Amino acid sequence: MKNSNSISKKSGFTIVELLVVIVVIGILAAITIVSYTGITNRANIAVLQSDLSNASNQLKVYQATYGSYPTALNGSYCPTAPTADTALCLKTSGSNTFAYTSNGTTFGLTETNSNGMAYNITDSTVVAAGSLVDWTNWYSGIAATALAGKHVYKTDLGSLYMYKTDNTAVTSPQGTTGLDPNYPSNMSLVSPQTNPGVDFSAYPAQNACKAIGGRLPNMQELLAIYAGRATYGNNFQVARYWSSTEYDSSNAYPVDFVDVDTTSRYKASDFYVRCVSG
Repeated sequence: MKNSNSISKKSGFTIVELLVVIVVIGILAAITIVSYTGITNRANIAVLQSDLSNASNQLKVYQATYGSYPTALNGSYCPTAPTADTALCLKTSGSNTFAYTSNGTTFGLTETNSNGMAYNITDSTVVAAGSLVDWTNWYSGIAATALAGKHVYKTDLGSLYMYKTDNTAVTSPQGTTGLDPNYPSNMSLVSPQTNPGVDFSAYPAQNACKAIGGRLPNMQELLAIYAGRATYGNNFQVARYWSSTEYDSSNAYPVDFVDVDTTSRYKASDFYVRCVSG
């Protein structure tokens, strides 16, 4: 008979030891995922920057050749107007897509990849790290509307804002006429993106949009946002939103998102803001 004391005991991991191993593996996995995501994002941004830089060069060659930027591109991103030129097509990487807008004098070009990352370049943008606009928090404007080729911010700004800190007239350089097709003779605030040196500190709503790379929509654009609100997040307040358009020396135009009321209001009134860009 074997002595029970001679039977060897098998060793193994305790529950505590197993938990420690699992925690360590989890930490290492998390570090790996974060590092991989960061590397992937940087690579995606580099691709977008490269594509947009090359496309900008093509557009500028076209402008030097024909005296105008192309006003239209075909499905292969080749210029079709005012002069067709298949030698100056714009090239995207992989399944990336372009959205292009131009009046012949200026242009805006947005490239979006399959992950929804989108960056933008204009005729006046210098392509460098951090110089392009990231459209992650913006919706693309609906085609065949006043917002085609533009972007709408995904949420309201966090506070209520005044159109102007007092009820006085808009003057240059903050405003000019001809910017709102619905009210071409009225003064509207100019875009901070095309007028970066203009001080909007007396125009809190416009200044707040400027801080995120946008501007107040004109009345045509604001009404288009209302009409397409389901596409633009459907998360609007049942209240008034400021446009960039002045009514008279004391008042400016908002749009009420209850009944599309466009009655003008005192400029020092506090209303909601939904920014656009482009």
